[in-house]
Amino acid sequence: MKDHHKILEGYLPVFHGLGWKDADLTPFETVTLRTGASKREFSLSFLTLEDRPFFALALPRGFETPDYEEIYTRYLDFNFEIFLLFKHLDKTSPDTSYLLYFDQQRCYLFDVPGRECLVHCSHPDQREDRLFPHLERKEVLSGSLEKINRKSNDQLARELNGWVNLWSARLGSHTSARKKTLERFMRKLLLSRYYRVLFGPESPRLLFEGFVEDPAHLKAARHLASPPEFFKKLFEYFQSRFSLDLFKPGKVELSFLHHADRQKHLLNEFLLEFNLLGRIKFSLEVFLTAWLPQEQRLLSARKTCMDSRTDLKKELAVEDHIVIKPILARPKRDGIPWCLHLFDEAVQYWNKFNMTPMGKAAFSYPGSLQMDIFGASPGKMTREGRILNLPNHTLRTSFRVSGLEKPWSRESFLFLLCAKCFELWKKYDIPGESLDAMDQIFHKPIL
Repeated sequence: MKDHHKILEGYLPVFHGLGWKDADLTPFETVTLRTGASKREFSLSFLTLEDRPFFALALPRGFETPDYEEIYTRYLDFNFEIFLLFKHLDKTSPDTSYLLYFDQQRCYLFDVPGRECLVHCSHPDQREDRLFPHLERKEVLSGSLEKINRKSNDQLARELNGWVNLWSARLGSHTSARKKTLERFMRKLLLSRYYRVLFGPESPRLLFEGFVEDPAHLKAARHLASPPEFFKKLFEYFQSRFSLDLFKPGKVELSFLHHADRQKHLLNEFLLEFNLLGRIKFSLEVFLTAWLPQEQRLLSARKTCMDSRTDLKKELAVEDHIVIKPILARPKRDGIPWCLHLFDEAVQYWNKFNMTPMGKAAFSYPGSLQMDIFGASPGKMTREGRILNLPNHTLRTSFRVSGLEKPWSRESFLFLLCAKCFELWKKYDIPGESLDAMDQIFHKPIL
């Protein structure tokens, strides 16, 4: 305990030297955080800024902070103890922006919302150059922490791929599952987590953190929850709520889950580590970088430079709000990121239309209408003339994809398009509804 107080006493003059006043620092309190049969104790304080907790300062009691290499070589962003702190901050101090986790030797600075490690020091001598310049109060007020170099999408994608490949090899060796089966399974899991990052735990089926346990206890546990049952209910949630058939497990995947059920310790460890990946890794940009070859990204970058402001009238023909000619996206020619951009543009078009509804004069009643045998009608509308379910309307009427004949290529595109729909729900504050028209994008339009 003497060492514990010594560390605290050593840090207080440092913060004073960085411009923080006594009034900015709350008293250190001991907090005991539990999950399952495990508990950890920390000393916890806050540096306040403009009357809100800005920094959380956490010091472990009775155990050491982990070595960075120990975490990073497994492609993780933090460990079990830091997960407990994040969970505690979410519940008690959700406005906290940064976490400084330290002991006498090591320290970590995390961005709390993204769960991203910004600075790590393995030795006290490194703090003078790596950490303290970012913590000066006047520099913090001027935005110094936002200027810290963050990991690029390329680096985040490499780390995410590294974790996926590592676990695909382990799961495959214990279940004899084929590579494509594991790829499909992993993508569905990553998409599910992306949805959770965007919209929170709106259903018990999305509670990934229910599998977080002390790694030491996990190895010796006799009674464990069934991850295969969790996976089935998780994927069923997306299939039933949003009509997403790509979440429907096939016979091969069900066989994989059946064999995996005999490896509960392994799967519980897998889901534990899945919770130790930073939120920053779950974005459409990272998925595009992780799942697409560089050639695809270069095609889209070239298309963006040549035609950065798409003239939607050249791509989408609409007359009296009836789609005469949908956008025709060509992934092989223009790249998948550009095709998703076109889809975004089309959703924006209908979103702007909804901002200035055509009113009752255009349609006498809500419902699915076909006013032109050669065009696609707006579909379900309110009595005020607003189109309901904009992404699905766009999929059904305004967006077609050519050049993807192979089922696996189509499925890969649909995974990314699904992530794009999640993003658009968040971006335009659109309620999540059925996407049952997603498979229609490969149908040839009637022109």
